[in-house]
Amino acid sequence: MNLPDTLRLNEFGFYEIKDKPTPEALRAYYAEHYYQENLTTYQAAYPPAELEHIEGKLRLRHWVLESLRPAHRPAPPAAADPGAPPETPSGGGTFLDIGCGEGWALAYFQRLGWEVLGLDFSSFSLERFHPALRPRLRPGDMYAELEKLAGAARQFDVLWLDNVLEHVLDPAALLRLCRRLVAPAGVLVVDVPNDFSALQQHLLATGEIDRPFWVKLPDHLSYFNQTGLRNLAGATGWHTTKIIGDQAIDLSLLSPHTNYVRDPAVGPAAHQARLAQDNLLLRTAPLPAVAAYYEALAGVGLGRSIVAFLQPD
Repeated sequence: MNLPDTLRLNEFGFYEIKDKPTPEALRAYYAEHYYQENLTTYQAAYPPAELEHIEGKLRLRHWVLESLRPAHRPAPPAAADPGAPPETPSGGGTFLDIGCGEGWALAYFQRLGWEVLGLDFSSFSLERFHPALRPRLRPGDMYAELEKLAGAARQFDVLWLDNVLEHVLDPAALLRLCRRLVAPAGVLVVDVPNDFSALQQHLLATGEIDRPFWVKLPDHLSYFNQTGLRNLAGATGWHTTKIIGDQAIDLSLLSPHTNYVRDPAVGPAAHQARLAQDNLLLRTAPLPAVAAYYEALAGVGLGRSIVAFLQPD
């Protein structure tokens, strides 16, 4: 594989850029440009299928993390109609969303009775989609806010890092800081892109794609795989309890008819197919079965993203 000369393989086993921006430049980028200039994948509005997908993924992750919290383990699924809508466990706790963006996770957990707090460099996107949650947001320097929370001995039952870790200058430092903020039986949920996977490297080697399209500078500073994420977690005081994947949209790149890197025009159709597959599963199948399916996908390296559930080691 021809590695871009902007990247290096680090001691944890994942790739990162060699020349990182300064903390000041990165803060300014996210506070003043990232949302405002539409540099993110976030949208101005979401159609029903996208909203169903967001809600379904939150329900799945909630079910998994509740199964890991001893005092809140969901009851075994009833042997009822397998096509019936799956039940989501209730309960509450304290929830910290680091890089909360539009506020979907904050809204979901607050609706279920959790005490929620969000951190982000900008309030722009949250105010667009969930303005009522503005009092639950601390905008500004996320790292300074995390240090304040740690200095005040605050602890949270669930910490949430959804598509954040790949953006930060020092992922190890952030995970160590999160370790100070997690309750003894708490869970840290980390969602990162699944980059330089075996499938992606195969696609490059066979010429199905002509470039590592997932390398996005300056947005993504680190490029995680499952091994690298596990190694990083272990080195920063975390035990990786479970990893799940998602629908393997990259399989579309094996066919010239659906190769969205060669032909971007087919990209929207591939994305809609991915949404439809996820939504069907999350709408009709029991959550334990869906979780097992996505865990198996992650186990063989498939999925455009990987979601790790970490607990204090």
